[in-house]
Amino acid sequence: MDHRRIEWLFFVIFLAISIFLGVELWRTPIQLSGTSSDPNTTTNIGDEIKADNIDLPSLSEDTASGYYLAASDQNYFKNVKNLRNVNTNYSTTDKTFYAVLQKAVNLSTDSNKALAQVKAFKNNSHYVPFGKQYVYVDELSDDNNYVFVQNSKFGKVYDASAELIIKVQKHQIVSYQQGYLGKLSAVRELQSTISSWKAIQNLYVYRELTNNSKVLWIKLEYSKLTEVRNSIILLPTWVVEIENKTTKMSSIKRVNAFTGQVIQNNNVTD
Repeated sequence: MDHRRIEWLFFVIFLAISIFLGVELWRTPIQLSGTSSDPNTTTNIGDEIKADNIDLPSLSEDTASGYYLAASDQNYFKNVKNLRNVNTNYSTTDKTFYAVLQKAVNLSTDSNKALAQVKAFKNNSHYVPFGKQYVYVDELSDDNNYVFVQNSKFGKVYDASAELIIKVQKHQIVSYQQGYLGKLSAVRELQSTISSWKAIQNLYVYRELTNNSKVLWIKLEYSKLTEVRNSIILLPTWVVEIENKTTKMSSIKRVNAFTGQVIQNNNVTD
């Protein structure tokens, strides 16, 4: 393929992404019903949340900023050849790389030492491809699943498509599964986001924050929005974990940090 055709192809892809994002912003109003900037409305919602026995962490009304990002939709694992003592398989259905160790890796019974050993395993390119590009996420992990997410100069990606889960049984690393997005690039200019308090208000207004519940944590990270012409589009997202006080069951909710819409296809590890 000559140079002019390559330039034309990139132009067409960029144009398609720009048109899609423009339509998305046009279809979705920034101000949502019931989340007015009127201070009296904000106070009323805060009172209602308290009356419904909903506990919240410290929240801010400060806005932030972020980008629409794009990543190439491809199998980055097909050319990985330097893995040792690992049986692997790539699923084209969920675009996930699965690996089972031929010989389990022993871990310390001390939790801090075990975490350090898991991180060392993750950073070993003979075990895990692209491992150094992931960072540990304590709030998504437990004793049997150490969860890491892909990091970039724009921020972390809290999404299954960029997630590494190292599985442990009886203090031994036995397998892992991995999604990877490759290099991320900004496709639009820097834009303002809603505040964490506004995100919680929207979850409450749209009945995603139910009575007798507790917000365990809320973070502004990137996650997948859609796919356009072999490109994956990501955007800043308020990621929230909510626990039912009675059942102690928890779930992950996501809010589009640009528009305030609740994202229904939650695919962050719960």
